[in-house]
Amino acid sequence: MIVFDVDGTLIDGEQTDWKCFDEAFKEAAGFSLTSSFFESLKEVTAKSIVHQALDGATEKEKLAIEAKTRQGVVDRIRQAIENDPDAFPAREGAASVLQDLQQHGIPVAIATGDWRDSILVKLKASGIPFDNIPMVTSSDFYNRSEIIKAAVEKAGGHLSGSIYVGDGHWDLRATRKLGIAFIGTGSKLDKLREEGATYLLDRLSVSAFRKLMEDIKMPNR
Repeated sequence: MIVFDVDGTLIDGEQTDWKCFDEAFKEAAGFSLTSSFFESLKEVTAKSIVHQALDGATEKEKLAIEAKTRQGVVDRIRQAIENDPDAFPAREGAASVLQDLQQHGIPVAIATGDWRDSILVKLKASGIPFDNIPMVTSSDFYNRSEIIKAAVEKAGGHLSGSIYVGDGHWDLRATRKLGIAFIGTGSKLDKLREEGATYLLDRLSVSAFRKLMEDIKMPNR
């Protein structure tokens, strides 16, 4: 069972994505998120970021600002894609890896810390075929570990033997909490190495991905 993150893993465009998020949150909440705030985060999903930033607010207030932020993000992402259709391109090799796994009967799922509304817009723009892939998002759960676990279950799999593919140290920490294997990819490999990630791919390709899958099954090979 292979579960994929999306932003920074299957698609690029993170700089635009974070800009949309920051602007939407400021408009909804009335203040900006700082770098020190992000460094202090214990959980990194769209829902958790908003809720942690509103410490002291009521649950009703948090949900209302989350909804406004989510819609603001979607609106800005759509505008970014209208301005540049390649704002959220598929990462090289991503579609091929997904296709190869499915063709060989290996179940796949998507578990993303983004909201469902915003991730669907970006995935459609990227051109990655995802209609038949089970997906769980931050619209469903607060914690990334819960999102991953639910995605595995939605795809009919079991955590035991599952692999999560992501690009952030928060992805790695979630897999450690769940006790599953992790493959790191994307632009933050140095940070993942510092965090102790063992299996890393700077570029996605079918051959390299298959080799890592074998290495994870037989780590002492």
